Amino acid sequence: MSYAIIRNTKYKRENLKGIFRHNERKNKNYSNDNIDKEKSYLNYSIKQPRYSYEKEFDRIREEYNLKGQIKTVSNIACEYIITSDK
Repeated sequence: MSYAIIRNTKYKRENLKGIFRHNERKNKNYSNDNIDKEKSYLNYSIKQPRYSYEKEFDRIREEYNLKGQIKTVSNIACEYIITSDK
């Protein structure tokens, strides 16, 4: 029997720098032993960011003239990871 895992995580602005470095494999070392950097080329994003996640957020906010106050407790990004065993 095959299985899939779908994970959804919300992030605040303060998390974006670290998440970007992790997702784009910019870090040199990882505490998670399951990460095999030699297989990173198999990862893909539905939409590649042009800049860091923080800069992308600011660019989109300005481009679409989005209004509203963002507090330090505000979630500003969601991440979905979908995996399968096959």
